Amino acid sequence: MMHVIDERGRPCPLPVIALGRALLSQPSGSALTLLADDPVVRTDVPAWCSMVGAALLDLVQDADGTIRIHILLP
Repeated sequence: MMHVIDERGRPCPLPVIALGRALLSQPSGSALTLLADDPVVRTDVPAWCSMVGAALLDLVQDADGTIRIHILLP
């Protein structure tokens, strides 16, 4: 089951902070989907993934402006 973190309407770094909380609360190997609309997540989340060893699986933007980022936790 994929855990969804909805951070739409919240500016960075709040979506990255939410990912940090998920890293502590979800088991290793968990799949996450981050929903955000702050364009800064396009650079901040890949940097966070690199820093913590998470795998960035996909990053796409929906027609409504929602950025969907799929991550596999280390």
